[in-house]
Amino acid sequence: MAAELAATRLLRDDPPAALPAVLQRVAGCFSARAALALQCTAAGQLGVLAAYPRQAGTDPALLAGIGALVRKHPELAASGGSLQARLAAKPGGGRHPVTVLLAWPEPAPGQPPCVLALTGDAPGDAPSWSRPAESAARAVASIVAAHLQHARQEQERTSLLAAEQRARHGLADQTQRLQSLIAAAIPGVLFTDEHGMITQLNQSFCDLFGIAEEPGQLAGTPVTGLVREIKKVFSDPAEFVRRTGEAAARRQPASGEQMACSDGRTLECDYWPVLADGHYRGDLWLAWDMSDRTALAQQRERAIEAELAARELAELAQQQLEEQNRRLQQAASAKTQYLAAASHELGTPLTSIVAFTDLIRHDPGGISADVGQALDVIERNAEQLRHMVGELSLLSRIEAGILPLNLAPVSVPALIDQAARSASAGAARRGSTIEVSAPDGPPVQGDRHRLRQVLDNLIANAVKFSDPGGRVRVSASRDGPWWRIEVEDSGIGIPAAELGTIFGRFSRASNARIAGLPGTGLGLSIVKAITEMHGGRVEARSTPGKQTVFRVCLPVRPPPGAAG
Repeated sequence: MAAELAATRLLRDDPPAALPAVLQRVAGCFSARAALALQCTAAGQLGVLAAYPRQAGTDPALLAGIGALVRKHPELAASGGSLQARLAAKPGGGRHPVTVLLAWPEPAPGQPPCVLALTGDAPGDAPSWSRPAESAARAVASIVAAHLQHARQEQERTSLLAAEQRARHGLADQTQRLQSLIAAAIPGVLFTDEHGMITQLNQSFCDLFGIAEEPGQLAGTPVTGLVREIKKVFSDPAEFVRRTGEAAARRQPASGEQMACSDGRTLECDYWPVLADGHYRGDLWLAWDMSDRTALAQQRERAIEAELAARELAELAQQQLEEQNRRLQQAASAKTQYLAAASHELGTPLTSIVAFTDLIRHDPGGISADVGQALDVIERNAEQLRHMVGELSLLSRIEAGILPLNLAPVSVPALIDQAARSASAGAARRGSTIEVSAPDGPPVQGDRHRLRQVLDNLIANAVKFSDPGGRVRVSASRDGPWWRIEVEDSGIGIPAAELGTIFGRFSRASNARIAGLPGTGLGLSIVKAITEMHGGRVEARSTPGKQTVFRVCLPVRPPPGAAG
């Protein structure tokens, strides 16, 4: 009885904390060497709740022996009772046998199984506990289990209260955030409950319908009074009442309902029934002023109409441009055909003129000096005309796409050397010199004859436009996969505004025409056309009154399709 009273008194206030002290009192009352409070699972596994002395709860041999007894007697765990048994000495000696008293309380609903273990040993016979001692031990075990159950329930109750408190705080925070969102919302917001009472509305709603009262003053009032107030805003109040009443009666979401106001505005309203766990709890009304959006929609429609009109005009203009391009192409084709025919027709009489001039010059009867001078003029002009006819014929064939390229490896340094030697006699007559700089390098795939025409034209122009006694430089260098050939003169130059047109057919620099320098304006057109047929490009830069540099860039390997 003393042990029971001590256990009850100590466990009353704080069962988990007082449990070691209870076990100390129990061990003293029963003259036990150790007392342990154990929790037993259905599988017979033991967990130590508390032990006196403390090291008894970590004695593996003792715990193993108690666990074996518990598993051997499952009927005691199911109905309660007590058991005395002697545990064998620890293997290897060093300790006497131990007598154990196990006391199971009678299980109670929801109460975790609790076992009270009392141990004792002596050099002689181990102590034996009487029936009253066993009953008292069971009573103490029941008291411990009940108080532990009570402590567990208190813990659970405290946890539930804390969780409820947290949930209340969370709900309050969510409610506050919702109220803040409603207050700050741009659309007008109105909440009513299932009894038709206003629960919340914001200032935007009041402003939208011209309501003088503050939102807080309207909360808790019947919504019918508010409807009587705001229906005056609409151009058809009866229609407003009918449509909103039908929406609320159906309790089905409705959005995009537009209604005209008497002041010219257009309001759009949305309706949403408020449901909680599938049960109707009220209504949510949203309202927007759609006047600006309607105006924007009208502007957008007008902009679309204007865009369609502009697109039709653009398509018409495109058709006109295509027609103009077609006519220009026809005109260019006709001009090319005409030039080809004209060059052919001019070629025959020119050949006759040159032939007859040669016959007259070699007349056995001889000719006078005046006749010889006249024949020189005829031959010179005929040669110039025949050269121009040849260039026209060449351009016509290029533009018609019927000029083939006989591609083969061509040495750029050798090509430059040949062209410079050929032009050196003409340069010497003007007192000019031609300087060549061309290091060795890989050949280009090109038509030797056509590339020679490019260099002949550029060098001849450089000699012609250089001042007497001037210098012409012809250089070549590698630039990655390109050969870069430059022809530089020391002549009159080209005006900057005319560099973009200098490669056009019959195009000549204005200062060359003013200076009376001869030329057809076809040479650079031929240079550009032949260079581009080889997949290259030609550029010009000039300093008027000082120099002009023409640069021809040729790929080492021409692009596919360059060969004619």
